[in-house]
Amino acid sequence: MAKLSLRQNLYRWAENKSLNEKLKIMITSVMVPFIALIIALIFIVSYFGISYGNIVSNVTLANRYNLQFEKKLDSVMYQMVARSLHKDEVEDVLGMEGPDALITSMQNSFETLEASAHSEKSRAVSQSIKKLLNTLKKRVDDINDTVTQSGSYDDNMQRLDSDIRIITELIQERITEYIYYETTSMEELQTEMNALRIRMMTITVFLTMLISLIGAGYSYVIGESITKPVQNLCQAVEKVGQGEFDTQTEVAENNELYVLTDSFNLMTKRISNLIDNIKEEQQHSRDIELRLLQSQINPHFLYNTLDNIIWLAEDGQMEDIEFLVSSLSQFFRSTLAGGRDFVTLKEEIAHIEAYLEIQQYRYRDILKYQIIVPETLENCGIPKLTLQPLIENALYHGIKNKRGGGTITVTAKELPDNIVQITVADDGAGMTAAQLDELRALVEGTKQAGPDNKGFGISNIGERLFLTYGRRDCLHFESGLGKGTSAIVQIPIKQADRSS
Repeated sequence: MAKLSLRQNLYRWAENKSLNEKLKIMITSVMVPFIALIIALIFIVSYFGISYGNIVSNVTLANRYNLQFEKKLDSVMYQMVARSLHKDEVEDVLGMEGPDALITSMQNSFETLEASAHSEKSRAVSQSIKKLLNTLKKRVDDINDTVTQSGSYDDNMQRLDSDIRIITELIQERITEYIYYETTSMEELQTEMNALRIRMMTITVFLTMLISLIGAGYSYVIGESITKPVQNLCQAVEKVGQGEFDTQTEVAENNELYVLTDSFNLMTKRISNLIDNIKEEQQHSRDIELRLLQSQINPHFLYNTLDNIIWLAEDGQMEDIEFLVSSLSQFFRSTLAGGRDFVTLKEEIAHIEAYLEIQQYRYRDILKYQIIVPETLENCGIPKLTLQPLIENALYHGIKNKRGGGTITVTAKELPDNIVQITVADDGAGMTAAQLDELRALVEGTKQAGPDNKGFGISNIGERLFLTYGRRDCLHFESGLGKGTSAIVQIPIKQADRSS
């Protein structure tokens, strides 16, 4: 019963904390003790590592002199005596390191070794070696003086054996003692490290278990105080997803989740109506914009056609009148399309064919055309009045501006990824790079048609295709001056199914 009461008290304590405070407490209760333990371990390991490294470095340096010093000094001193050379001439004549340089280098090294020695015995041996080196330096100077004064060769060799070699042997023995004492310090350090390692492992295991238990307790209580309200909120969200918008949920006060839950309760009451209203407004706006854009197509060619019919009637050319009236009727029947925004490709082709027949009658000396559309693509859907402005652009800006006239070719083919491509090409005057950039800007919507509606038809098509398919690359142009122009429409077949 006492455990349950403690758990409840902890839960109430955590429940009144903010999420930020809970997370800080949970992280602090786990991370701080572990970080402190890790820092202590790193410090201890670093201390022993540095100490061990220093001993190894001392032994290595002393061992280098143990192997080389006696041999080098005895050799150079023998050459001095045998060749009667001054000690300063050794390096120039023999190319060997002089005795003073050898002794000074060893003195400096053992100054360092004395300072870094790990035992009093090693330090005492270092001091003894330095004294022997001072004595050795004096004996070298004595032999050097007798050599330069042309002393007896036998006397010098005897002094070399009795003074120099005896001292170097003593130095060699002291170096061996230094290495021994330092090695003994290494063994003692190793023993201390092993004992400390066992103690630290025991302490680490104990502290890890204690920290883990405390951290687990805090994490459980704090985690439950966070997850329980979130679970309640998730359950409420699931109910809202099933259409139960009157769902309410509660959390403790003085908590960020309270604000979230309260806002959720208010928001769910309005979501459904807002979504429906937005959808209706978007659809209505899209329909109005599409119809408005379609209604703005300029029918200026109609006036020319009616004028032609009047002139033909005045001349009594009834067959030509019948042909033009029939084509004009077909043109407007296709334009109206029963109020549909989409027509089949076959219907769109019939529309532009009626338009081309009317225009060919007017420009019979300069205009030819051909239409190549496979039967398999005739039932593909296409936004109404997509191709007629492209035909008009090809006629007025391509064929009319070319001497001798030209041909407009309309082709359709199916591309990979279920795309239908419709091309309106002319072999007219073509365009300069600047004119082509201006035309592409109209299609992409980065430039608006002029006040005189110049370019409105092309801008209209680009905007309608963008509103329908959500892409600006459904229409693009290719042209070169004197090479004609191609208008290429690419639309998804699935999205262009015929609709009423």
